[in-house]
Amino acid sequence: MRTKFICFALSAMLILTFIPQISLAIEEEIGVSDDITIESTESPETDAAEEATTVPEEVSEGLEESTPESEGSEAVSVSGVITGFAPLETSDYYYEGKPEEEELTVSLPETLTVYLDGSDVPTVIPVSWTAVEDFDDTDFYFYSMKPVWGEGISLSASLSDNADVPWITVYKQEPENNDIEPLMTEEEIEPIYTEEEGSIDPDEADASLSAMALDTTGEIIDNVTEDSYAGTAANTAAIYNYLTGTMGLNKAAACGVMININAESGMSPNNLQNTYNTKFGLSDAAYTSAVDSGKGAYKTSSGKSQNFKTDSGGYGLCQWTSSGRKTNLLNRALSENKSIGNINMQLGFLNTELQGYTQVLTTLRKVPNNAAGAYIAAAEFCLAFEIPANTVSTAASRGKNCLSNYWKTYSGTSASATGTSFLSLCGYSYPTAVRTGKGMDVTGYVVSNYAVKSLTGQIINSSGKAVYSKTLSPGTTAYKLSKLDGYMKFSALSAGTYTYVITATDSLGKTVTASHGFRVSASGSTTKTLGFATTGSNASTSAAPAPAQTTSTSQTAYVKKAYTGTFPKLPKRGYFKKGDKGTQVKNLQRYLKWYGYKIAIDGKCGKNTIKTIKKFQKSIGLKADGRFGKQTLAKAKTIKK
Repeated sequence: MRTKFICFALSAMLILTFIPQISLAIEEEIGVSDDITIESTESPETDAAEEATTVPEEVSEGLEESTPESEGSEAVSVSGVITGFAPLETSDYYYEGKPEEEELTVSLPETLTVYLDGSDVPTVIPVSWTAVEDFDDTDFYFYSMKPVWGEGISLSASLSDNADVPWITVYKQEPENNDIEPLMTEEEIEPIYTEEEGSIDPDEADASLSAMALDTTGEIIDNVTEDSYAGTAANTAAIYNYLTGTMGLNKAAACGVMININAESGMSPNNLQNTYNTKFGLSDAAYTSAVDSGKGAYKTSSGKSQNFKTDSGGYGLCQWTSSGRKTNLLNRALSENKSIGNINMQLGFLNTELQGYTQVLTTLRKVPNNAAGAYIAAAEFCLAFEIPANTVSTAASRGKNCLSNYWKTYSGTSASATGTSFLSLCGYSYPTAVRTGKGMDVTGYVVSNYAVKSLTGQIINSSGKAVYSKTLSPGTTAYKLSKLDGYMKFSALSAGTYTYVITATDSLGKTVTASHGFRVSASGSTTKTLGFATTGSNASTSAAPAPAQTTSTSQTAYVKKAYTGTFPKLPKRGYFKKGDKGTQVKNLQRYLKWYGYKIAIDGKCGKNTIKTIKKFQKSIGLKADGRFGKQTLAKAKTIKK
C-alpha cells in the first residue's frame, strides 16, 4: 500500500510511543473490592459519586488515587445527529513493537468536536477508539483507529463513515529507529491530487500518470497510462503471465490485481514513491542501483546515509513501504541474488504475501471469469490489500478502470459498470462447527458497483426460527461484514444445528445470499472457512440442512442456567485493568472460564485475561475495550447457559 495515499486521508496522523496512559472518565461507583492490589502508578479521573463514597482504610490501601483531568475533558451526555466534524489536531509519535490495543487507545483523544443537527455551533462529545483492522490477529505497520460515540449520537446519512469521520492512524516505529526523527513532517507532505481539482500536481506526478478526471458520478478516476516506462509492455505481459500461470488466477482476477499494481507503480518494479525521489535526490534507477550496491545501505544525493529497510519510501510494484515489508523484500532479493527491482522476484514476494491475506486470496480464486469478476477482484484487492485513503471510492474507481482497460484488453470484450449488478460477498467467514460457549468473528466484504441498500445477518435454528437477526443499511458500494459481528452471538448458542445466512441487496434491486449450516456441540473445536458468493450464484448450505427462514428474532431460546459462582467486585476505579491482582481477579477468571474460555485462575490480570475479556465483551454485543466494568458486569449477571 502506498503511504502517501494513507497520509492524505481525513484522519489525523498519530505515531504513538509508550507514554504514560491517560485514563478515561470511569463509570459510576458500584462494588468495591476488598482485596485487589494495583501495581500501576496511574491517576485516573474519578466522578463525583466515587469521591463521595466512603471506602474502608484497609480496602483503599494500595488502590490508585484519583486526580481530576483538565477542565473540559469530562464526558458530557449529549445526543443528536452528527452533520459535521472539526479537524483533529495532529500529533507525531511512534509506538514500538506490538502493544495491546488498549495501550494505544487509552492515549488517544477522549473527545471529538462535532456539529450536531445542522448547527454551526461546535459540540464536544466523548469518544473512545477502536482499531478498524483486526488488531489482535494482525501485525501491520500502521493501524486505523475509528471513533466510537454514545448511543444517543448518530451519523448523518449524508456523511460517509470512511471519508468524513476523522480516523487516527497510528504508525509503528521499528526498534532500530527509536531515536530518529520522521523522514517527513506533516508540513512537508503535500497530496498529489485534490478531489476539488481532480488533477495531479505536475511537480509531484510520475511522467506515467495521466491527469485525473471526475467521471459522471463525481468519483475520482485514478487512470494510469503505461507508455512512459520503457519496457512497460513487457512488464505488463510478465505480470499477467505470472498471475494466470504461476498463481493460477483466471483472467478476471488477474486484471483486477493488475489495475491496482498499475495505479500504485505504473507497472514499474523499480518505482520509488515520487516524493522520495525529490527528498533523496535520486531517480528510480539511481535509487535501485544504490540499494543493490550497498545491500540495502546507501547514500542520498546530499550524502546522507539511509537504508532501504527503514527509509519509509514506497517502492516496487505494490509500493511496499513499512520497515517489516521492505526488510522481507530486501532479504528475498539478497537470498535470490537478484536486484531489489527485479520484477520476477517482486512477483514471487507478492505471491508469498498474499498467502497471509486469505480473505483477498479466496476472492481472487473464486471470482467468475467475466466483467463482474474483474470489477470485484479490483475492488477487493484495493479494499483489503492496498487500503489507500478514500478506500471505498477508490475501490469503485479501480473496478471501473479495470473494465475499460485490462479486462477489455485480455478478454477482448468491452464492459460497463452500469446497468448490471456485480453484487458479491467477498472472502466472508462462516462456521462449519462451533464449540459451545465459543464465538466466531464475522469477516469479509459485501461489494457492488451500486450502493448496497441492505445487509442482513441471521442465525436460524433447526425449527426455522431466527434466534439472531440484524439488518444494516450501508449506503456505500463496499461494506465490512464485521459490522454484523456484535449481533451474531455464536458463543450464546446451545448444542444443536443451525444455519448462518448473509443477505445483501443493492440499489439496483439485486440480491445475493450465502447460506451455510453448522453444528454447535460441547466437544470438538470451533472451525470456520472462507466463502465467496455473487449475484445469481449463491453459496451452498453445508454441514446441516438449511431450515426455512422466519422473521422471528427471539434471542432467549437457549437460556439454561445462570452462573452460581461469586461474581467479582469491581475496584474503586470502576473496572479491572492489566496489572490488577487478588481474589476478585480470580472471581473474574472463574466466571470467564464458566462462560467457556480457556483461562488460568491465577489472580493476575495479565495479557491473556485482558484478551479474554475482549472476546467476552464482543460475544455479548459490548464494545471490546478489555475493561471489565459496570456495564460488562451487569450484562454478565444476566447470562445463562
